[in-house]
Amino acid sequence: MTKKLTGNEIRQTFIDFFVEHGHTAVPSMSLVPGGDATLLFTNSGMVQFKDVFLGTDKKPYRRAVNSQKCMRVAGKHNDLDDVGRDDSHHTFFEMLGNWSFGDYYKKEAIAWSWQLLTDVWSLPKDRLYATCFEDDQGNIPRDDEAADIWKEQPGFDPSHVLFFGRKENFWQMAETGPCGPCSEIHYDRGQQFCGMKDVPGHVCGVNHDCGRFLELWNNVFIQYNLFEDGRLEPLPAKHVDTGMGFERIVSVLQNVDSNYKTDLFTGVLDVLSSLAGVSREQMYADFTPHRVIADHIRSAAFLIADGVVPGNMGRNYVTRMIIRRAARFGTKIGLREPFLAKVAEPVIAEYGSFYPELVKSRGAILDNLTREEIRFARTIESGTAHLENLLSELRASNKTTLDGHRAFDLYATYGLPFEISRDIAREQGLDVDEEGFQVAREKHSLASGGGKAMGKLGGEDAEFFAGILKTLQKNKKLGEHGVEYDPYTSPTVTGEVLALIVNGHPVDSASFGDQVEVMLPRTGFYIESGGQVDDTGYIRAERSASEDEAG
Repeated sequence: MTKKLTGNEIRQTFIDFFVEHGHTAVPSMSLVPGGDATLLFTNSGMVQFKDVFLGTDKKPYRRAVNSQKCMRVAGKHNDLDDVGRDDSHHTFFEMLGNWSFGDYYKKEAIAWSWQLLTDVWSLPKDRLYATCFEDDQGNIPRDDEAADIWKEQPGFDPSHVLFFGRKENFWQMAETGPCGPCSEIHYDRGQQFCGMKDVPGHVCGVNHDCGRFLELWNNVFIQYNLFEDGRLEPLPAKHVDTGMGFERIVSVLQNVDSNYKTDLFTGVLDVLSSLAGVSREQMYADFTPHRVIADHIRSAAFLIADGVVPGNMGRNYVTRMIIRRAARFGTKIGLREPFLAKVAEPVIAEYGSFYPELVKSRGAILDNLTREEIRFARTIESGTAHLENLLSELRASNKTTLDGHRAFDLYATYGLPFEISRDIAREQGLDVDEEGFQVAREKHSLASGGGKAMGKLGGEDAEFFAGILKTLQKNKKLGEHGVEYDPYTSPTVTGEVLALIVNGHPVDSASFGDQVEVMLPRTGFYIESGGQVDDTGYIRAERSASEDEAG
């Protein structure tokens, strides 16, 4: 590695390499996975190609390459608890990937992986390992084909081919459907990265937990169809689905011991340390809050750019939560005045050339961050004081878990997200009942003002809209049951616009480019519930040919 590549150069090198090998460069899809009600956010590179693998969609290309924006903050894939505690976890991350839809297969995929890593990026060949599939349940043939291809690569050490079972080296989309063996590429970072040196009898190895060996790239070979009874049948066409963690490969190529020490985060952390009045060495000595803030503001910027502004439910709650969590960690390093917008500026600068939506949405990003930070600052002191009282009562009663309903009261009254209450509790060796919190939130959302059409609102938003609704009812613009809700009779409804809200304030009119909340007397839009997502649609003015998207 003669020249230290920047993160942007590494991403572009990956894409250019595969374009040179006949791939089509495909833009990242939004963090909001349109058409997939099973996901809160896009959480992997394969999401936009899922229907191709299922056989329900076709693309105008058979080879693709991209860098996909991903979020993992909910459900099965939730890295929130680990963010800040170590050097590798993130809520937002990029996934580099190359894809073959019934075109090339193992031979080309493996050869190109090796060529990019060793010839283009000049990683030492003797530090690379490849894992292949050997069924620990004995039903699927061992993937000797992939192993033999690895051994053919120039300079590859044949002893560095290792076999693992289904947990590590077999991929499936779901309980049934397309699946197949995978081959992972691991990099030996050296003995100094072992985190278990003091454990008696510990031996470093691939897929061990000591941190020395880092998984760089996963090549998935989709060749079977899995049935409910466990049968596997060959697919009519074989596919390749690969994924490489962008932040991870950047840390390796820039030879640093933390994703947060790459140039992807340098600008953010420089601004943050300057605001906090600490040197880089002092920052590293108390790195957790700085990592959390850097991670969360990057996530919030991308979420807002994709239209997910702070709110009380679903995706919007996640945006609100990570902004407020970042603000709370700011207080831990002495930041009292609004600072999040200043930290977001280098995120936009670093990523804006590849993701122009950040530059386009700069105003909305900075405005939403500042407004949410100020809004939270009004209540965080009283909210945390009330939480401390509850935790004191908990200790006095020899209990360790705060009731979820009481935690929800903190959110509804003070805007203190569950995750922040849990952070504070865990810092004191206690915990918060998440299931009880969710039950309380669901009950509250169904009971909040305005009838069923307003049922997804909660907390501060519920109080805000309830006030508007009461005014409209008082002025006879709405009936006693609030907004009429009928998502089943017709896809079209008519009515007079009763109120406009811009940036959290009622207005008489809105300007072009504003993000506007519209109050109508009736709606046919389905309200988010369980696994089914909201409807989206259009509002058409009676005397205008223009349409504005709504949802």
